[in-house]
Amino acid sequence: MRLQPSPFHQLLLTFCVRSARRWNQIERDTMIPAPTHFPNDSSHRVALFLKPAERDDFDRLEELTADGLQAARKAVEDLTNLQIQFDRTATANLTELQQAVEKRRLLNDRFVDAANALRTQLAGMEHPEDCAEVFDRIAQELGQAIALSNRVRDLLSAERDVGWHRGIHD
Repeated sequence: MRLQPSPFHQLLLTFCVRSARRWNQIERDTMIPAPTHFPNDSSHRVALFLKPAERDDFDRLEELTADGLQAARKAVEDLTNLQIQFDRTATANLTELQQAVEKRRLLNDRFVDAANALRTQLAGMEHPEDCAEVFDRIAQELGQAIALSNRVRDLLSAERDVGWHRGIHD
């Protein structure tokens, strides 16, 4: 007595045969040589390459602070290289900014206030036509330093607030 395959097995067999025919056709069309040797030992290696994960701003606090200091340092250098006489308040703000950069203090109110005041004073100051791009670059560098300082301060404040809500009261 011979067993008859079930309809499911007949369908599966038909699918496999058709898939094999298609595969042979694709293989002939694309000229991919069929493998002649299948290793059965453990000599093969599997390498998994993953795209590096994007780092968020919180993981980059030190880099953001360093970038802000670099922008502030460039602004101070450009301001000291200008051959322009500043008034008392601009000179005081420039001195405050120089001290903050020398001490590498970007995350305090004194730095942000001095940089904002100096940026405002430079925007309202009359300057020669040939110095316009220098003033624009200084304003851009000060703006970048202020923005990075505020971003790092915001991240640290958020971390402190989240910690407080989680029961860490320092």
